Order: sequence, then C-alpha cells, then structure tokens
Amino acid sequence: MGKANFIINQLKRVSTFFLGFLLIIFMLYGCATQKPQLSTSQYRFNFKDETYRIRSISSEDRTESYNELIGENFMAADFDQDRIIDCILLGEVSLNEAQRIYEYGLDMVTKEDKLQERLPTINRYVYENYDFHLEIRSFQSTNARPFNEFKIIDKRPVVSPQIIVIVDQNADGTLDEVLKGKVTLEKVQSQYEEAIAAGLEKGELIKVNNTILVKEK
Repeated sequence: MGKANFIINQLKRVSTFFLGFLLIIFMLYGCATQKPQLSTSQYRFNFKDETYRIRSISSEDRTESYNELIGENFMAADFDQDRIIDCILLGEVSLNEAQRIYEYGLDMVTKEDKLQERLPTINRYVYENYDFHLEIRSFQSTNARPFNEFKIIDKRPVVSPQIIVIVDQNADGTLDEVLKGKVTLEKVQSQYEEAIAAGLEKGELIKVNNTILVKEK
C-alpha cells in the first residue's frame, strides 16, 4: 500500500510539472502572437462653422499607420497618411468634399507644428510622361473591393507643380471621381490608360478578372 501511494504521488508531481510547463508555453505563445498595441492622437478644428477631428492611429512598431477624418455625420480614411482621403467609411459625404475639409485641417495642424510627416508604403507604380509624373496606387481591403488612385503631377510649373488625384473605385481601368484638383474625367482618362498599358507591359501592374492592380513587391 505504501509503495502504491508513493507511485501515485510521483505521478501527481510529474503531471503538475507538465501542466505547468504547458501553461508557460501557451503564455509565451500568446505574447509572441499578440499584435502590437495601437496608439492614437487627434486634432480638433472648425471648418465653415462645423467641428471636425483628424485622428491619427499607429502601431508601436509603425507597421500600421493611418488617419481618420471624423465629422458629425461621416468618417473618412487616409490609409497611407499621404494627405489624400482614400475612402469614405461612414456617411454620405463626397470624396472631394472630404478632401477639402481634410486639407484645411492638415494646414491648421501644420501651422501649429503638430504634424509628423511619414513616407507612404502603399503599393505604387510610377510612369514618367514628358512633362507629367503619373502614379497609380492600389488599395486592397478585406471588407471592400480594391480600388486605385491615379495621381498626376504637372512638372512644368517649377515653383508649385499642379497635383491632381482621381479614384478608380473598382480598379477596372475607368476613372470615377476627382479627389484633388480641377479637371474633367474625360481629360485624364487617356493618361490613365497610357500608364496602365505601360505598367502591364513592364509587369508592374497585373490584370485579373478585369481588375487592374499594382503588383505587390
């Protein structure tokens, strides 16, 4: 009987040891897979008697950073913090109107020296065309269809080059809405098609099921 109790006690000690060992492994695994915590900062400003907020969100390791423009009835996002509104998340405001509000707010932040610039890391394709710098940027989300932004920089004005940004909401090769600048869609559609053709030929753009995107690098 004493020998049996000794064996049982030894088995209990071994079981306790292995349970504790497994618990430590699970705790270490949980720490290793835990996502970096996000930090937020925000700036309030008034535009045409309405109050808005620019909220900047970033992870500790800087792998995730984006801005949100928040109004009373809408929320918009600048996914790569390049001063261009990319998407309306909530509400019925147009991209063009959100862009005007966003630019005003950023100007106010800059004047107060509270703006931290960062280099965007979004996928992009650059095509130089005579006097123009053409750029296609692709955005992909798990909750929405991918879309492209087409950026045109007129390099002829040396002091202050004109910048135009248009969105291709379905990434299908057809421009849908002007985000920044004054231009008609018909006027810039041919430049977009020219940049797409060059990018596909170079293998820097891909086309799958009528969706045209910048190839991930």
